[in-house]
Amino acid sequence: MTALAPTVAQQPPAAVVALVAAARRTLGSEAVIVLAERADGIPAVLAAEGLRRSELSGLERGLAERGTAHLARAFEGVLGADALLEGERLGALYALKRDASPFEHPELVATFAAQLALALGLARRPSAAGREEPLGELERLVLSAHDLEELSTELAAVVGPRFGGALCGVMVADRQRNVLQMIPGSFGAEAAVAASHQVSIFDPCSNSARVFTTGQAHLSNTSEGDAGIRQQYVDVFGIRRLLSVPLPDVGVLHIANAPRPFALADVERALALAPRIASVVELATTIFRLRAQQRLEGILARVAVAVASGDDAQGVLVPALEELCEATDANLLAIVDDDGTPLIARRGPRDHAREGTVLEEAGDEPGIRAYVVGPTGAGDPGWAAFYVPVLLSRQRMGTLAAYRRRGQPFARAERRALARMANLVALAGATERYQRQRAELAKMQERQRIADDLHDDVAQILFAAQLSLDAILQRDDLDDGAAEAIARARGLLIRGDTAIRAVIHRLSSQPAADIATRLASIVSSVEDEFAISARLQVAEDAAARAHDLRRPLSDALVKVAREALVNVAKHAGPCRASVRLELVGGERLRLTIEDDGCGHASAPERPQHGLAALRRTVGEQGGTLRVSARPGGGTRVVASLAAA
Repeated sequence: MTALAPTVAQQPPAAVVALVAAARRTLGSEAVIVLAERADGIPAVLAAEGLRRSELSGLERGLAERGTAHLARAFEGVLGADALLEGERLGALYALKRDASPFEHPELVATFAAQLALALGLARRPSAAGREEPLGELERLVLSAHDLEELSTELAAVVGPRFGGALCGVMVADRQRNVLQMIPGSFGAEAAVAASHQVSIFDPCSNSARVFTTGQAHLSNTSEGDAGIRQQYVDVFGIRRLLSVPLPDVGVLHIANAPRPFALADVERALALAPRIASVVELATTIFRLRAQQRLEGILARVAVAVASGDDAQGVLVPALEELCEATDANLLAIVDDDGTPLIARRGPRDHAREGTVLEEAGDEPGIRAYVVGPTGAGDPGWAAFYVPVLLSRQRMGTLAAYRRRGQPFARAERRALARMANLVALAGATERYQRQRAELAKMQERQRIADDLHDDVAQILFAAQLSLDAILQRDDLDDGAAEAIARARGLLIRGDTAIRAVIHRLSSQPAADIATRLASIVSSVEDEFAISARLQVAEDAAARAHDLRRPLSDALVKVAREALVNVAKHAGPCRASVRLELVGGERLRLTIEDDGCGHASAPERPQHGLAALRRTVGEQGGTLRVSARPGGGTRVVASLAAA
């Protein structure tokens, strides 16, 4: 950039320098100059970019001799517009090319000239330092606002009257995505319409992007047909007049539809308001983000407590999903189970097509995935989706899917909260499965108790009664009628005894190879007998594959589990133990028993005959048994058998 002070009465303002650089990039020109008139009426270069020093000297001489007509002689391509402000010509902006190739976005040269006029007009007025208007009422209200839409309403109530009851809109910059996003409530529009106004900060055709990147205000008193403003948003927001000023490091403030045309004094007033509004928007955004994070933490904490307490999984998860919908501003949250009907929470209007797409993608095992589909036009807010797998011991149980009807990605805190929720979903499923196993075990134990009581009491009484009747029938003084009656009674006792023993047999019979229930029984009995804590995990695919497992194979696995847990109780000291059954490669069942105690697989004092017997038992069934030290302390026992 070259700025020539000697040809005019003042140095070019920094605003002019920034606009010249932006105009050169947007118009695709080789050089851009700003001309101002000296007292003698001769045009002179106020600022220039892209010219060599020799070219600049020749240009100044040519302008002094022939005026602006010299530009057409010196350059093949010339594109210019006057900088007019309130009917007064303050200068002119010209884009120059040394060849005849076309300019880019030539319709925007007038827009840059209009911004130049504002910059020159503001530069010659007294300094605006210290003129920042008080907005104490807005700062008080920001602490009571619950979301950006409420803040937008309060902002309009405070700022609008200062411009005769104008409408207000705020666009906030997302630096990570390099976009400007209109906040809800702007211009009094519906949330979906405001959300649809999202532009790249590099979009040369966007008034918002130019104001933000150049840091210079822009006004248009005839917005309809103005090439510097996207007309679809003029239509959807009903904009007739528009004044836009930068919010430093935050975004852009738009003031629209004042009852009279905007003037330079309005620009000064808006620029004076901008720093305070920027601070308020930034503060509010931070407060709302922290509130949302605290709410997410509270929801997850309640879910964790409920899961740990063994509450009904569906009774816990459904209301939690509904709360998460509100906290993350999602329109759909769903737990898509691989084997069952999805749990779904919804918020706001339904979009059947997009919801169907999200649920279908969730069923296709997408892993951890997030994407955004931006707005396609005014009124279309776009949408965002996020997927996280529900994993238990590295085994996928389903997917947690989130859908938001707004082209704004789920923030990092939101994604982290949803990932933690997926972990709690997995834990809830495991807890519920464990509770079912314990309930089944309790039922089996109660059946066995009833069977034992029938055998030890009722069956024995019936048998004793039979013996008594047999003794009576042996008496010689018994008449035929009494003998016949006693014989009939004895027959009834025999029938009753047979029935009771059939019931005892049915009650005491257990499934031949229900490996999950048998392992649960082993874990429970060892916990009760030795007062240790052990966690059981049986993968669903392993349980299904083991359903028809031959009894010898099932017995071998149960024997390994019991012997290994007893060894933990005897030798590992205070510790945590776990029992895990998995299906590996779709063909083999792998049983892992490990602890984090002080014992060690290679310790000499550990008995070896028990492990040798286990190896023989597993080996006889075609399997293998490995015992090793666990990293960090403890022992790991792994038995592997063909699932046949």
